Amino acid sequence: MLHDVFICHAFEDKETFVRPLAEALLLENVAVWYDDFSLKLGDSIRRSLDKGLKQSRFGIVVLSKAFFEKKWPQYELDGLAEREMMGADIVILPIWHGVSHDDVMQYSPSLAGRKAVSSSKGINIVVNKILDVVHPQGSPLIMGRDILIKWGLTPPVITDQYWLEVVEASNRLPGYGPSIPETSSWSRWSFPLPEKGINAKDWGERLAWTAMQMRWVKAADEIPITPLTPPDDVHDFIEQHAGLLETCLTFPDLVAEYAPQLTIRGFSGQLDSTFEKAYRQSLSEQKKARNRNSLGGAALTINGKSPLCDEMWALRHHNFGDYRPKYITAAYFNSEMFGPRVSPYEHTDNVFWLLSSASNWMPKKIHSFLLKGALDSPLWVWGPYTPNSGGNWNNNGALWEALYKTKEGRRFSWNKKIEEDVTQRIRAAIDTLSLPDSPKELLDRFLGHSFIERWIQNEIDIKKQRDKRKNQNK
Repeated sequence: MLHDVFICHAFEDKETFVRPLAEALLLENVAVWYDDFSLKLGDSIRRSLDKGLKQSRFGIVVLSKAFFEKKWPQYELDGLAEREMMGADIVILPIWHGVSHDDVMQYSPSLAGRKAVSSSKGINIVVNKILDVVHPQGSPLIMGRDILIKWGLTPPVITDQYWLEVVEASNRLPGYGPSIPETSSWSRWSFPLPEKGINAKDWGERLAWTAMQMRWVKAADEIPITPLTPPDDVHDFIEQHAGLLETCLTFPDLVAEYAPQLTIRGFSGQLDSTFEKAYRQSLSEQKKARNRNSLGGAALTINGKSPLCDEMWALRHHNFGDYRPKYITAAYFNSEMFGPRVSPYEHTDNVFWLLSSASNWMPKKIHSFLLKGALDSPLWVWGPYTPNSGGNWNNNGALWEALYKTKEGRRFSWNKKIEEDVTQRIRAAIDTLSLPDSPKELLDRFLGHSFIERWIQNEIDIKKQRDKRKNQNK
C-alpha cells in the first residue's frame, strides 16, 4: 500500500508533537508512514525508511533543534530533497517545531525560504495546512477514496495505478444489450453507476461505486456466484461486500437476473420486501395488459394469453405466471435475450446440475418445473460443432450426430459410442460444477427422464407444425 505522507522527525519530538499529528492525520483519512504505525518487529529500519520515502507522495519534515542534531532525520530529508530534484512537484512540507526562521536559516537556507507552518499554531491548523496540499478541494479521486474509507474499505493513495483502473472501469457500458464488446462492458453482478455529473462530488461518488463494484464483480467471477449457487451462499456474498446490499435493494430487477434463486419465496432474505414490491407491481401491470386483451408475451404462455407477471418473477408466482416451463428455464439460466450474462456455464452443464443432488436445495415444485423446461429445450445437445461444449474424448458428438440423423428419418439406436460420449460429457460437467454424484448416477437419471426421446419427439412436433403451415399457405 502506498502512503500520502511520510513524517520525517527526531525521536525527541515524537510524544510532544509527532504522534498527535500522525493520529490527527489518520482521522482525516490521510495514509501516514510513521514509524510507530509502519514498522513491525524485525524490520530493517533503513530499508523500511527507504520504502516509506519511495512510496509516499509527500514528506512532512518536523524541523526542531533535536532534528538539527540527528543523523537519521537528515538522511530522510536528503531522500526527500533528491526526489524533488528529480521531479517538478513539491514533495517536502516543512513544519517548524520550537524553532525560528533564524534557526532554520543556519541549518539550511533553502528550507528557510520555503513556506512553512509553525507547530505553535496548534495541531488543527497544522493539519488543515497539510490537507490543503495533500487533499486538494475538488479532487474526485480524493472524494472517491474517502467514500470508500467510510464504507470500511482500505484503498491505496490516489497516485496508485489502481485508480487508473477505477477511472477506466467507470466508463464501461452495462453488461447487457445486443452487441457490446466484452472488453468494454462489465461482467456479471454489475449494476448502473451513479451519473458522471459535472462536479467533483458527483465524480467522486461514481468512482467510489466503481471501485466497490470492481471488487464484488471480481469475487462473483472467482467464487463463482451463479443461478446454481445455494441461496445462503449468495446472501453471504452480498453481505461481505461493501455497498452491494444497498445496490441490490436499488436494482431488484437486475438481482433477479443474476440470482433468480433469491426470487423464490423463503429464499429472499433481506431482499424479500423489495422483491415483493417489485413482484406486486409486475402483477398489477400484467393484469392491466390482460384486461385490455393484450397479446404481449402470449406466445410464451400455456393458454395463449398474456403472462400474469414478468419472467423474472415467475418463480414467485403459484402458477409460474402461466409461462411455459422452457421459457422460464431459459430465463433462469441465461437471462433474457438482451439481458445481462448471468452464468458462465453451458446449457448441458445446467441440465446435469438439475439432475444432480447439488440442486436438492430447490423446492420440489420449482425444481420439477425447471427440469421440465430443460426437457422441452433442444439446446442441451452438445457436439464438436457447438460453441464451448466440445471435448477431447473419443466419440465426442456421437449423440449429436445420431439425433440429427433422426431428422432425416433414421431411427435412433443407443450404442456404446453414444454411451461413451454421454458419460464423458457428464464427467466434464462434474468437474466444472464440482457435482457430488457419480457419472453412472447422472447417466441413469438422464436416461430415466427420457431426454433423448423428448428431443426426438419435439423435432417431430416441430416438423408437423411446419408442414401444417405450408399446407395452409398453399
